[in-house]
Amino acid sequence: MDGVDKINIGANNVEYSYGPARTRIKAGTMVTFTNVGDTPHTATAFQKGNWDTGLLEKGQSKTVTFSEPGNYFYICTPHPWMYGQVIVE
Repeated sequence: MDGVDKINIGANNVEYSYGPARTRIKAGTMVTFTNVGDTPHTATAFQKGNWDTGLLEKGQSKTVTFSEPGNYFYICTPHPWMYGQVIVE
């Protein structure tokens, strides 16, 4: 999905998911990760970059700014089978 700057964690009764799982944004865009599920989750850089939302309880949010172009993959630290991607142009 293009230009999405809000990513929900655990939305639509799919607790272990990011929505959208992939987004394409412009460099310098701030992306807000919000946990809307019932279980604590993170969005943690997997390869490129050194960013982490920290553990987000239900209703909590954290904003990350993506300044440099590239592919940013992320996982949930407690649930590493959860993954997402931010494509920065």
